[in-house]
Amino acid sequence: FAGSGVVHMTGGFAGLVGAIAIGPRKYFGNPDMEHKLNGHSDLLAALGVLILWMGWYGFNAGSTLGAGSGQGTYINLAAKVAVTTTISAAFGAISCMLYSRIFLHHFNLPMCLNGVLAGLVSITAPCATVEPWAAMMIGIIGAGVYLCASKLLKICKVDDPLDAWPVHGACGVWGVLSNGIFATQSNISRTYGFQNNAVESGNQFRNQFIGVLVIASWVTFTSSLVFFPLKFSGLLRVTEEEEEAGLDASEHGKDKSSDDGNLEMNYVGEREKKMSQFGDKGSTTNNV
Repeated sequence: FAGSGVVHMTGGFAGLVGAIAIGPRKYFGNPDMEHKLNGHSDLLAALGVLILWMGWYGFNAGSTLGAGSGQGTYINLAAKVAVTTTISAAFGAISCMLYSRIFLHHFNLPMCLNGVLAGLVSITAPCATVEPWAAMMIGIIGAGVYLCASKLLKICKVDDPLDAWPVHGACGVWGVLSNGIFATQSNISRTYGFQNNAVESGNQFRNQFIGVLVIASWVTFTSSLVFFPLKFSGLLRVTEEEEEAGLDASEHGKDKSSDDGNLEMNYVGEREKKMSQFGDKGSTTNNV
């Protein structure tokens, strides 16, 4: 049950170093042109998140490393892990959904999808050692960590296209630390077969914090040894022409004007145009 740290923190902090090294994309930070940087298909993004969510049950529940043995102990633990994983992911999504509706005045699907991942990343480390109510709190706080970290990157002018560091790096940190806050003696005994008072005494949180510092430092250092030499040798970033055309075109020979996302946007644009023309004729009909 170590995914929040050695898996997600590793990928998240490596992605952060890569984003800093490669620099922002063209139009990043330009309010008039930033729409060109939007993903081309929210539908495919949603499909990818659903596949990841299903895979998380294999990852978290599978970390028990057993099912039929142990006189039912392993399968019971795996079932409990599946419950905490589901609760955290769901509340991460719900929290981001409510945030987008209240503060952005619309339901932002990509933000909600990242909320799912924020909850999943946050619960990966403590999934076996916390109660369901704690899984709910971990998911809600994980969504907040993701939203704040994403905003922080934009303030710092760091272009992280997929919010990889907010979701995996920052929420990975929270997942590791949450184990030292919400873990209980009974769950630790059921999972690892021994009891201690490390959580109550604060030793567990201290150890988790040290782990966060070690992982973040090691990944940042080793990733810098890879990304910055590539940057200075001119091998990290594509040309401006390729960036403008898009890597789908330069790498895969696909015309970006033919993808599903742009077709969908063209359809929406035409529909809005027609409705605008209809409204100009004096209709008072409201579309709900």
